[in-house]
Amino acid sequence: MTTSTHILIITIICLILTSLSLLAIMGKLDKWYSWSQADNDKPSELRIARWRRAFAIEILIAMVAIVVLNATDIFDEYASYLFIALGVAGAMIELGWIKKV
Repeated sequence: MTTSTHILIITIICLILTSLSLLAIMGKLDKWYSWSQADNDKPSELRIARWRRAFAIEILIAMVAIVVLNATDIFDEYASYLFIALGVAGAMIELGWIKKV
């Protein structure tokens, strides 16, 4: 893959992630979050507000990681470990802060 194609793909991915983060902050993904919860565990307004912030920040951290790892050419070596750690951190934030009522 040529460098210009690689940069174009990374740019498109970053634009999609930025728009997803903005949608989360604006509250356009609240129904999706409510839908993803169990029927007996419907989220409160406080929980949804916490989820908005946490989800947007996680997406922005992932976007920065993609850019930095690609810019330093260590994407292939450490990307999987970083994204696994980001997923675990997201799950811990969900259990420890978002669902805390």
